[in-house]
Amino acid sequence: MAGVAALSLTMLAACSSSGESEGDSGKGGSEASTEEALSAADLEKVVLKDGDVEGHKVTEPTATVEQKDVQAEDEACAPLAYAAIGTVIDEPGATVQREAASEPDTEAAADAQNPEDALDTGLDVTRTLLRLSSYEGDGAKAAMDSLTKSVADCAKGFKLTAQGTDQQVTKVAEATAPEGADQAVALEVVTEAEGSKVPMKVVVFRKGGTVGYFTALNIGALATGKDFDFPTKVVDAQLDKLA
Repeated sequence: MAGVAALSLTMLAACSSSGESEGDSGKGGSEASTEEALSAADLEKVVLKDGDVEGHKVTEPTATVEQKDVQAEDEACAPLAYAAIGTVIDEPGATVQREAASEPDTEAAADAQNPEDALDTGLDVTRTLLRLSSYEGDGAKAAMDSLTKSVADCAKGFKLTAQGTDQQVTKVAEATAPEGADQAVALEVVTEAEGSKVPMKVVVFRKGGTVGYFTALNIGALATGKDFDFPTKVVDAQLDKLA
């Protein structure tokens, strides 16, 4: 339990201190971008800011999980491991980060019939770690293509280590990818360690030479192992700002 808790807290700290239809992991992707890669300053102009997403507080994270902190036992699974844990694929030229945290339903918590229900409602907060990364040439498309292949190769699960914590990925399921991107992948991922489950929702999209990485964790789901909904409005708002 301590190991998985450490990983979960690390990912939450990284947040607070990240297909035509369901089953199509490689939506779009017929053409690579020929645009010049955005600089970090350019990315700052288009990344989500507080007030852009209704019902969410957007802030800058004060801690991160970096690519060097994540290792997959099978190299073919590395792109998927990077995306799931909340870091980037390959070597982007520039990256900016934000966290979007859903606001708890305080009225529902107050109306709960018992303290346990009130606690569950209060813990129903989803934190989404967001990275916008720009790539030179066809680097963004190459990153997306490697992720799509990694999902196909590692769908049955694999082992990874994140900041020294060993994890077994037990579920990799494709979900409905967002509209409006040149390429997009949406996944439901579950990792396990010491008998505890960590459910995560992952979306990665490409818009031109820019890739958006989103890894969502729900505090209540970390405690119960239950499923939760990915905050699609966070991805949609970021795509709108890149349009």
